[in-house]
Amino acid sequence: MTTIEEKAKGLVEAVEHPIEVAKELEHEAEVGESARTPAIALAGVTLFVGVLFVILLAIAMTVYFVYGGR
Repeated sequence: MTTIEEKAKGLVEAVEHPIEVAKELEHEAEVGESARTPAIALAGVTLFVGVLFVILLAIAMTVYFVYGGR
């Protein structure tokens, strides 16, 4: 069983090496045997759709205000 100190140490290591953690999560999702796989995949899709939504919203608002929106 993990202790609070071990969890805190793991959190500090995750913050120190976010790229490595992202690669590990990507590999974990590709393998698909972990219980966290659906959450990892859903988080990735949510981030992608969120960024796409913000970009499209910015374009739409720019066009609206440039062409006479009030």
